[in-house]
Amino acid sequence: MKLSNNEIKWLKRNFLNLEYFENSQKIIGELDFCAAYDNESRKVKIGNLADETEFLIRDVFEIEICLDGIDMYGWPKVYEIGKRHCKIAKEQNLDIIDLHIYPEDNSCCLGIKHVDDQTFRIDSFLHERVIPFFYRLAYVEKFGIETVRNDNWEEYSHGDKGIKEYLAEVFYFSKRNLGRNDMCLCRSGKKFKKCHYNAVVSLNRYLNRLCFCGSMKKHKDCHFDEELFLKQYLKETIS
Repeated sequence: MKLSNNEIKWLKRNFLNLEYFENSQKIIGELDFCAAYDNESRKVKIGNLADETEFLIRDVFEIEICLDGIDMYGWPKVYEIGKRHCKIAKEQNLDIIDLHIYPEDNSCCLGIKHVDDQTFRIDSFLHERVIPFFYRLAYVEKFGIETVRNDNWEEYSHGDKGIKEYLAEVFYFSKRNLGRNDMCLCRSGKKFKKCHYNAVVSLNRYLNRLCFCGSMKKHKDCHFDEELFLKQYLKETIS
Protein backbone atom coordinates (compact mmCIF):
# COMPACT_ATOMS: atom_id res chain seq x y z
CA MET A 1 0.00 0.00 0.00
CA LYS A 2 1.78 3.12 -1.24
CA LEU A 3 0.90 6.75 -0.57
CA SER A 4 0.34 9.01 -3.55
CA ASN A 5 2.28 12.27 -3.92
CA ASN A 6 -0.82 14.21 -2.86
CA GLU A 7 -1.22 12.05 0.24
CA ILE A 8 2.43 12.57 1.17
CA LYS A 9 1.99 16.35 0.82
CA TRP A 10 -1.19 16.22 2.90
CA LEU A 11 0.58 14.23 5.62
CA LYS A 12 3.51 16.68 5.78
CA ARG A 13 1.15 19.65 5.89
CA ASN A 14 -1.17 18.32 8.60
CA PHE A 15 1.09 16.15 10.75
CA LEU A 16 4.51 17.75 10.96
CA ASN A 17 5.88 15.11 13.33
CA LEU A 18 4.89 12.08 11.26
CA GLU A 19 7.38 10.96 8.60
CA TYR A 20 6.65 8.70 5.66
CA PHE A 21 9.37 6.20 4.71
CA GLU A 22 8.72 5.06 1.16
CA ASN A 23 11.24 2.20 1.12
CA SER A 24 9.72 0.45 4.13
CA GLN A 25 6.18 1.75 3.56
CA LYS A 26 5.96 3.00 7.13
CA ILE A 27 4.77 6.19 8.81
CA ILE A 28 6.61 6.83 12.06
CA GLY A 29 6.61 9.67 14.58
CA GLU A 30 4.46 11.65 16.95
CA LEU A 31 0.71 11.79 16.38
CA ASP A 32 -0.64 14.93 18.02
CA PHE A 33 -4.35 15.63 18.13
CA CYS A 34 -7.09 17.66 19.76
CA ALA A 35 -10.35 15.74 19.98
CA ALA A 36 -13.50 15.32 22.01
CA TYR A 37 -16.22 12.71 22.33
CA ASP A 38 -19.59 14.04 21.18
CA ASN A 39 -22.52 12.57 23.11
CA GLU A 40 -25.07 13.42 20.43
CA SER A 41 -23.39 11.73 17.47
CA ARG A 42 -21.43 9.35 19.74
CA LYS A 43 -18.39 9.97 17.57
CA VAL A 44 -14.96 11.46 18.20
CA LYS A 45 -14.69 14.96 16.75
CA ILE A 46 -11.26 16.23 15.78
CA GLY A 47 -9.80 19.69 15.28
CA ASN A 48 -9.37 23.04 16.98
CA LEU A 49 -12.47 22.74 19.08
CA ALA A 50 -13.84 25.98 20.45
CA ASP A 51 -16.10 24.45 23.08
CA GLU A 52 -14.10 23.30 26.06
CA THR A 53 -15.71 20.20 27.53
CA GLU A 54 -14.56 17.64 30.07
CA PHE A 55 -14.16 15.23 27.15
CA LEU A 56 -11.68 17.44 25.28
CA ILE A 57 -8.26 15.86 25.13
CA ARG A 58 -5.04 17.20 23.62
CA ASP A 59 -2.39 14.54 23.47
CA VAL A 60 0.60 13.08 21.65
CA PHE A 61 1.41 9.42 21.02
CA GLU A 62 4.45 7.85 19.41
CA ILE A 63 3.14 5.60 16.64
CA GLU A 64 4.17 3.45 13.72
CA ILE A 65 1.88 2.68 10.78
CA CYS A 66 2.91 -0.29 8.62
CA LEU A 67 1.19 0.27 5.30
CA ASP A 68 2.25 -3.17 4.05
CA GLY A 69 1.31 -4.96 7.27
CA ILE A 70 -2.42 -5.64 7.07
CA ASP A 71 -4.50 -6.74 10.06
CA MET A 72 -7.34 -9.29 9.99
CA TYR A 73 -9.85 -6.66 8.88
CA GLY A 74 -7.78 -5.15 6.09
CA TRP A 75 -6.41 -2.07 7.87
CA PRO A 76 -2.68 -1.20 7.88
CA LYS A 77 -1.23 -2.28 11.21
CA VAL A 78 -0.72 0.52 13.73
CA TYR A 79 1.49 0.35 16.81
CA GLU A 80 1.89 2.59 19.87
CA ILE A 81 5.68 2.45 20.07
CA GLY A 82 6.16 4.69 23.10
CA LYS A 83 5.00 1.84 25.39
CA ARG A 84 2.46 4.15 26.96
CA HIS A 85 -0.27 1.55 26.49
CA CYS A 86 1.69 -0.74 28.83
CA LYS A 87 1.77 2.00 31.48
CA ILE A 88 -1.98 2.66 31.07
CA ALA A 89 -2.79 -1.05 31.32
CA LYS A 90 -0.68 -1.39 34.48
CA GLU A 91 -2.20 1.70 36.13
CA GLN A 92 -5.75 0.59 35.29
CA ASN A 93 -5.04 -3.06 36.21
CA LEU A 94 -6.00 -4.20 32.71
CA ASP A 95 -4.82 -6.66 30.14
CA ILE A 96 -3.79 -4.84 26.97
CA ILE A 97 -6.58 -6.59 25.09
CA ASP A 98 -8.97 -4.44 27.18
CA LEU A 99 -7.37 -1.45 25.43
CA HIS A 100 -8.19 -3.04 22.05
CA ILE A 101 -4.55 -3.96 21.48
CA TYR A 102 -3.70 -7.43 20.21
CA PRO A 103 -1.45 -9.19 22.75
CA GLU A 104 0.13 -11.31 19.99
CA ASP A 105 2.00 -8.43 18.37
CA ASN A 106 0.84 -5.26 20.21
CA SER A 107 -0.93 -3.90 17.12
CA CYS A 108 -4.00 -1.74 17.58
CA CYS A 109 -7.47 -3.10 16.80
CA LEU A 110 -8.99 -0.38 14.62
CA GLY A 111 -12.35 -2.06 14.17
CA ILE A 112 -14.23 -3.82 11.42
CA LYS A 113 -13.56 -2.73 7.84
CA HIS A 114 -16.89 -2.38 6.06
CA VAL A 115 -17.42 -3.26 2.44
CA ASP A 116 -17.64 0.45 1.56
CA ASP A 117 -14.17 1.11 3.01
CA GLN A 118 -12.31 -0.44 0.07
CA THR A 119 -10.52 2.71 -1.13
CA PHE A 120 -7.73 3.55 1.29
CA ARG A 121 -6.98 7.22 1.93
CA ILE A 122 -4.48 8.32 4.54
CA ASP A 123 -6.56 11.34 5.60
CA SER A 124 -9.73 9.38 6.35
CA PHE A 125 -7.69 6.55 7.90
CA LEU A 126 -6.03 8.92 10.38
CA HIS A 127 -9.17 10.93 11.14
CA GLU A 128 -11.70 8.10 11.29
CA ARG A 129 -9.61 5.24 12.66
CA VAL A 130 -6.24 6.14 14.12
CA ILE A 131 -6.98 9.33 16.05
CA PRO A 132 -10.25 7.99 17.55
CA PHE A 133 -8.33 4.90 18.70
CA PHE A 134 -5.68 6.96 20.49
CA TYR A 135 -8.28 9.38 21.80
CA ARG A 136 -9.97 6.39 23.47
CA LEU A 137 -6.63 5.26 24.89
CA ALA A 138 -6.02 8.71 26.35
CA TYR A 139 -9.62 8.76 27.62
CA VAL A 140 -9.05 5.49 29.50
CA GLU A 141 -5.91 6.95 31.04
CA LYS A 142 -7.72 10.12 32.11
CA PHE A 143 -11.10 8.77 33.24
CA GLY A 144 -10.61 5.02 33.76
CA ILE A 145 -11.92 2.01 31.87
CA GLU A 146 -15.23 1.86 33.75
CA THR A 147 -16.03 5.41 32.69
CA VAL A 148 -15.46 4.41 29.09
CA ARG A 149 -17.75 1.41 29.50
CA ASN A 150 -20.47 3.42 31.21
CA ASP A 151 -20.34 6.68 29.23
CA ASN A 152 -22.52 5.53 26.33
CA TRP A 153 -19.60 4.82 24.04
CA GLU A 154 -21.06 2.87 21.15
CA GLU A 155 -18.12 0.61 20.40
CA TYR A 156 -17.88 -3.07 19.66
CA SER A 157 -16.15 -5.48 21.99
CA HIS A 158 -12.74 -6.83 21.05
CA GLY A 159 -12.41 -9.82 18.73
CA ASP A 160 -15.13 -12.31 17.80
CA LYS A 161 -17.57 -10.88 20.34
CA GLY A 162 -17.33 -7.50 18.64
CA ILE A 163 -17.91 -9.07 15.22
CA LYS A 164 -21.09 -10.70 16.50
CA GLU A 165 -22.24 -7.36 17.93
CA TYR A 166 -21.63 -5.78 14.52
CA LEU A 167 -23.60 -8.52 12.77
CA ALA A 168 -26.49 -8.06 15.20
CA GLU A 169 -26.50 -4.35 14.33
CA VAL A 170 -26.55 -5.10 10.59
CA PHE A 171 -29.38 -7.60 11.12
CA TYR A 172 -31.36 -4.88 12.89
CA PHE A 173 -30.77 -2.36 10.11
CA SER A 174 -31.81 -4.93 7.49
CA LYS A 175 -35.26 -5.21 9.08
CA ARG A 176 -35.96 -1.46 9.11
CA ASN A 177 -36.62 -1.03 5.38
CA LEU A 178 -34.50 2.09 5.14
CA GLY A 179 -34.39 4.04 1.87
CA ARG A 180 -30.99 4.70 0.32
CA ASN A 181 -31.28 8.43 1.11
CA ASP A 182 -32.50 7.98 4.67
CA MET A 183 -30.06 8.81 7.45
CA CYS A 184 -28.27 5.71 8.72
CA LEU A 185 -29.51 4.46 12.08
CA CYS A 186 -25.97 4.23 13.44
CA ARG A 187 -25.99 8.02 13.85
CA SER A 188 -22.88 8.50 11.77
CA GLY A 189 -24.52 11.53 10.15
CA LYS A 190 -24.24 9.82 6.75
CA LYS A 191 -27.01 8.70 4.45
CA PHE A 192 -27.75 4.99 4.55
CA LYS A 193 -26.31 4.49 1.05
CA LYS A 194 -22.99 5.97 2.20
CA CYS A 195 -22.85 4.01 5.44
CA HIS A 196 -24.26 0.55 6.29
CA TYR A 197 -26.19 0.02 3.04
CA ASN A 198 -23.65 -2.26 1.36
CA ALA A 199 -23.27 -4.36 4.50
CA VAL A 200 -27.04 -4.85 4.71
CA VAL A 201 -27.29 -5.75 1.01
CA SER A 202 -24.47 -8.28 1.33
CA LEU A 203 -26.04 -9.86 4.40
CA ASN A 204 -29.45 -10.18 2.74
CA ARG A 205 -27.89 -11.58 -0.43
CA TYR A 206 -26.28 -14.39 1.55
CA LEU A 207 -29.34 -15.19 3.67
CA ASN A 208 -31.63 -15.30 0.64
CA ARG A 209 -29.53 -17.82 -1.27
CA LEU A 210 -30.99 -21.26 -1.84
CA CYS A 211 -29.76 -23.71 0.78
CA PHE A 212 -26.93 -26.00 -0.28
CA CYS A 213 -28.98 -29.09 0.71
CA GLY A 214 -31.19 -28.87 -2.40
CA SER A 215 -34.41 -28.22 -0.49
CA MET A 216 -35.11 -25.13 -2.65
CA LYS A 217 -35.62 -23.21 0.57
CA LYS A 218 -33.73 -20.03 1.36
CA HIS A 219 -30.59 -20.53 3.41
CA LYS A 220 -31.97 -18.47 6.29
CA ASP A 221 -35.02 -20.77 6.53
CA CYS A 222 -33.18 -24.08 6.24
CA HIS A 223 -29.65 -25.11 7.28
CA PHE A 224 -28.67 -21.81 8.84
CA ASP A 225 -25.65 -22.12 11.15
CA GLU A 226 -24.47 -19.00 12.97
CA GLU A 227 -20.79 -19.94 13.08
CA LEU A 228 -20.66 -20.90 9.39
CA PHE A 229 -22.56 -17.73 8.54
CA LEU A 230 -20.08 -15.63 10.51
CA LYS A 231 -17.12 -17.09 8.60
CA GLN A 232 -18.79 -16.67 5.20
CA TYR A 233 -20.02 -13.17 5.92
CA LEU A 234 -16.58 -12.03 7.06
CA LYS A 235 -15.02 -13.52 3.94
CA GLU A 236 -17.42 -11.72 1.61
CA THR A 237 -17.90 -8.34 3.29
CA ILE A 238 -14.81 -7.62 5.38
CA SER A 239 -11.41 -7.28 3.77
